[in-house]
Amino acid sequence: MNFDTKVPNYLKREQLWFGQIIGRPIDEDSQMNPISPSGELMEIEAAEHIVPSPTLRPAERIQIYNQQYWWRLLNTLHDLYPLVTRLFGYRDFNRLIAIPYLIKYPPNHWSLTYVGDRLPQWIEEEYVGDDKKLVYEAALVDWAFTDSFVAASTSPLTNEDLTKLQDSDEKLYTQPHLRLFAAEYDIFCYRSNFLKEDPEYWLNHDFPEMNRSKEQYFILYRNKENDIAWRSASQTEYLLLNVFKQGASIEEACLWIEKQITPIYEEATKNLQYWFHDWTIYGWLSLR
Repeated sequence: MNFDTKVPNYLKREQLWFGQIIGRPIDEDSQMNPISPSGELMEIEAAEHIVPSPTLRPAERIQIYNQQYWWRLLNTLHDLYPLVTRLFGYRDFNRLIAIPYLIKYPPNHWSLTYVGDRLPQWIEEEYVGDDKKLVYEAALVDWAFTDSFVAASTSPLTNEDLTKLQDSDEKLYTQPHLRLFAAEYDIFCYRSNFLKEDPEYWLNHDFPEMNRSKEQYFILYRNKENDIAWRSASQTEYLLLNVFKQGASIEEACLWIEKQITPIYEEATKNLQYWFHDWTIYGWLSLR
């Protein structure tokens, strides 16, 4: 950890102690760990760093900061991951997901928006429940709503640009805020149905039904009003947008189409001009 060399050593020690104490998890009753990291009782050690107030002992004063640190982070994760929170309920989400995640990946950004940016990674690495696949996919979609909202945006491709690029080798890209998903069920409708009720409701009611008739594809994006929107897509449109996500000229995209199996080839050649028209209206493509 880097410190300003002008900071007095005693202040640096106090800052390190304070950060170490408030970063330790509170228990299920929101109480501070009564034993300090050094093994001493917090009632004793806190008095070495904090003076009492007219109404609170030193340990009670530091406990308030400890509680506020964790309440704020946990509430932020509830907001960032509404579907995952509803799969567990507040208490189990905190116990099984949020607290273990924050212990391994404490906040590393000044903005609370990014406190959950590594939660899908943590689920993939650490979560061991039988429902791991569902929890992981739910986390990916939840985070995509936030990530898409704060992502960059570049000047969208216009119809005039598109006409000029017909015979050009310049590459086109999807917007940084556009996200593509493939799932075995309609995860976006599943999420929308969950969000109609608060997390505690689902502790005593059946979860919404899943439509598992076939693999389904979705596009999530930030619209021109800066709202997050999504719509379903065919497999071919999904695959072609993934080509542009990596960067491709129109000629390269056409060559990709020519190499596809018959159903994808036929759908792409039939709908390509309509898709480009829609993508241009939505502002999904750009030159970078």
